[in-house]
Amino acid sequence: MAKYIEGERIYLRPVKKSDYEELDALMDDWQVLADTGSVYPNTEKELEALIERCQDTNDRVWFVIIDKATNKIIGETGFLHIFYPWRTSDFTLELWDKSFWGKGIGKETAKLMFAYGFGFLNLHRLAVGVVEKNARAVKFWKSVGFREEGRQVQGYYSDGAYSDFVMMYLLEDDCRENRLS
Repeated sequence: MAKYIEGERIYLRPVKKSDYEELDALMDDWQVLADTGSVYPNTEKELEALIERCQDTNDRVWFVIIDKATNKIIGETGFLHIFYPWRTSDFTLELWDKSFWGKGIGKETAKLMFAYGFGFLNLHRLAVGVVEKNARAVKFWKSVGFREEGRQVQGYYSDGAYSDFVMMYLLEDDCRENRLS
C-alpha cells in the first residue's frame, strides 16, 4: 500500500486487515497498555474489531506509523469521534515499539497529523485525554502545543492507585502560530 503521508523518518498509511499479526505482536506490552489507559488485554476479537472500525472513515481516520528504514509498524495515530459540523476531533498517537521512544518520532507524527487534520480535513480543534501518572505523555502533549482544559479527578485506576485523567486541547490557530503544522 502506498505511503499516504510521508515524513523524514516515518510514513503513515491506512490500517490493512493484513496488519493483524504485526499489530497483535506490538500491542501486547502491558506497561504501554496501562500507560495509555487500557486495563484489559487485547483479544483476537477486539483487535479484529479495531481493524474493521479503521476501515470506516465516517467519524475516524486511522493510520499505522511505519518506520521508513525497516518498513515495520511502530505505532498508530488517528482522529476519532470527528464531528465535522463543529470541526472537532479526538486525537490519538501511540508508539508501540519502545525502541522508538525519545527519538522525536512522536513529534514528527504529530506534525504530519496536524498538517493533515487542520490543512486537509479542515478541523479546528483537537482533543486528547492523558493519564496524569504517565508524566512522559503529559510532557509530550504539552511539547506539541496541547493545553490542559480540565480533569476527571481520580478518573483512572491502575496498580492500586487512582490518577487524574487530564483533558487537553489544541486549536488550529495555536498550531499555526507555533508552526506545528
